[in-house]
Amino acid sequence: MKLLHVADLHLDSPIRTQAARNPALGRALRAASRQVLTRLVDAALAEGVQAVLFAGDTFDAGVADLRSRAALATELRRLGNAGIPAVMIQGNHDALLDLDRYGPVSDALTLLTPEAPTFRLGDASIHGLGFSAPHVPESLLPRYPAPEAGRWNVGLMHTSLDGAAGHDPYAPCALGDLLAHGYDYWALGHIHKRAEYPGEGRLAVMPGIPQGRSIRETAGGSATLVELDLDGVRARAMPLELLRFVRLEVELAGVEDQAGRDARLHMALTDAATPGALVAVRLEASGSAAELGDPAMLQAQAEAAAEATDGVFLDRLRLRPSVRAAVPGAADDLAALMREDAATPGFRDEVRAAIRDLREALPGDIRDTLDDGELDALIDEGVALMALRLGAKGETK
Repeated sequence: MKLLHVADLHLDSPIRTQAARNPALGRALRAASRQVLTRLVDAALAEGVQAVLFAGDTFDAGVADLRSRAALATELRRLGNAGIPAVMIQGNHDALLDLDRYGPVSDALTLLTPEAPTFRLGDASIHGLGFSAPHVPESLLPRYPAPEAGRWNVGLMHTSLDGAAGHDPYAPCALGDLLAHGYDYWALGHIHKRAEYPGEGRLAVMPGIPQGRSIRETAGGSATLVELDLDGVRARAMPLELLRFVRLEVELAGVEDQAGRDARLHMALTDAATPGALVAVRLEASGSAAELGDPAMLQAQAEAAAEATDGVFLDRLRLRPSVRAAVPGAADDLAALMREDAATPGFRDEVRAAIRDLREALPGDIRDTLDDGELDALIDEGVALMALRLGAKGETK
């Protein structure tokens, strides 16, 4: 038996932070989040799977964007026409979503619930319990059905497992307890980084987010193809991602003018371009104050270079001034003190409080631009800009 397992599509994710910085990137990300569904179904048809499993957070909120819902209905219809059922549970993001609000989304879709937690298909029993509220603090494992004898048993679960960096505990479950439950395969969701957890003759997989939405989501980009037969259970990643985020360093050492900076930026972004794929670049430029030049001008040059490079978007430009090489004496000491102070918990607490105040003053559609997850980047960028200005003081070039 072959199954295709996906999770955390986040179809209607607003992408506000990226769109606020780069509207073209925001539009490309929104389109990619829907187009990845087409790639998912293409893979299901090409591999001849018996079912597609959706392990939660198919949508990003309790009210689905109509275009995203229509995209899902279109792709489920393709599965239905091929006789391939889709089995779904709801996660913490779409826990309150009413999929049938505008009528049944597809006859090919089965949503597992506490009242009907098992879907039987051939020799397999697929079990699952979704979220009924946005936050479930306790393990759902005790509520799962016992494995059915003489059949392949597959479980769908949306869970933070034992916990993961950057993720709050949602339906936490010890990995050992999960593998000991008796199911052959666990189709997991929630953590956006792909991981496999083998047991004795059993396997649990967190497939990761199939389409990353920011520079913090670079360890997914796929669904998982599962095979169950007399040789056991096997899984392999099936690439789906249409737009990937990358970090790119540009060294401006030895550059003396705007033309030199422009040439370095164009060369770096051209090298980052990938045929047949879109790339969002987090650009990190390093050099002395004179080599980096005016920050606003460098930003404009980076944006222009990205616009001139097919398939490349500028996610963000960050400056890495080499202050020590350019600024002797008191300015050098002051820059070092700033970096030291910025690393202290007290400083970070003050910045976090300031960010909260600013978020409250921002319109709702761009509030996520100052997400707590950007704290390190904001602090680093602020210190770097101050160091750069210190280094630039008195420059004549």
